[in-house]
Amino acid sequence: MKRTDRARGRRGAVTGAGVGLALALLLSACTSGVPSTTDSGTVTAERNDTVSQGSYTHHATTLDGIERTWNVYTPDAGPSDGPMPVVLVVHGTGDTGDGIRSGIGPDLEREAEEHGFIVAYIDGHDNNWNECRVAGDWPAKEKDLDDVGLMRHVVDGIHHDLGHDTVDVSRTFAIGFSSGGHMVQRLAYEAPDLVSGIASVNANVPVDDNNACTDSGEPVPVIFIQSREDPMNPFDGGEVVVGAGIFAESRGEVRSAQASAEWFAERNGVSAEVSDRVRDGDAEITTWDGEFPVRLISVDHSGHSFPTTTGRWGNDNGARYDGPGAIREFFTGTYP
Repeated sequence: MKRTDRARGRRGAVTGAGVGLALALLLSACTSGVPSTTDSGTVTAERNDTVSQGSYTHHATTLDGIERTWNVYTPDAGPSDGPMPVVLVVHGTGDTGDGIRSGIGPDLEREAEEHGFIVAYIDGHDNNWNECRVAGDWPAKEKDLDDVGLMRHVVDGIHHDLGHDTVDVSRTFAIGFSSGGHMVQRLAYEAPDLVSGIASVNANVPVDDNNACTDSGEPVPVIFIQSREDPMNPFDGGEVVVGAGIFAESRGEVRSAQASAEWFAERNGVSAEVSDRVRDGDAEITTWDGEFPVRLISVDHSGHSFPTTTGRWGNDNGARYDGPGAIREFFTGTYP
């Protein structure tokens, strides 16, 4: 799979360190680990289950004095073509890992069974994330939580339980919806050694003065899925407003869907010129090709939802599109 030797070297070095941390922290079921000091503070691991093939398991870690939780879906079949990648799923504000699973899980886990990858559904603190937007107040931001560090712990835990023969942590991807999309953008900016690609669903890139994250500039493949009729994340850019009336809250301004993809294409060092534009049912697919490609899928007749073929979640105006399948295909295409 296409990564430069430099990128592979960075990932391998971090993975080695992460596995060492995991061995110290992540113990067997229903036990507590010994606290370990990291750059972000004290971490104590309390594992409820052990990941195994054909399982859906619950896990918890205390990070900086706050319990953080996630669930892991592992396919029934063992790896047929070598160790399996890991896919992190990051929900939107007000949701949970199980909540987003109820919407996209059947579609995504079908892909996991057919193509062989592990899925981790991660819970935000008080149902929210410490993502990049400056505007908006919520607990994870107010406490400046190390959500990037949490993602690293999740990946290390999966590797610890399953081992390098089953899981390939050098191929770790992240899917985020809404605020979760902004969170996976933060992973691209600040943890390019962790993620081999991200999928941002209904989360346009913030304008410069609404982005508090420090960007390493290291390229990461990105796929955007954006709904043309989204009332919260404006397809054509502008202010993101959550709620209505006296309860309305601003999340600041974002770029348009097209400008977001172009911004990442420039960041990734691929041509600013569109390499390919095709139509697929209710979706228009635009690709900026290169070693670290960017893709924009614009979905018609769809609002603030995650499009699937089953339409289990957010079936706005009857739109149907296989979002999980398109994301898996894009991720796989970065490593042919």
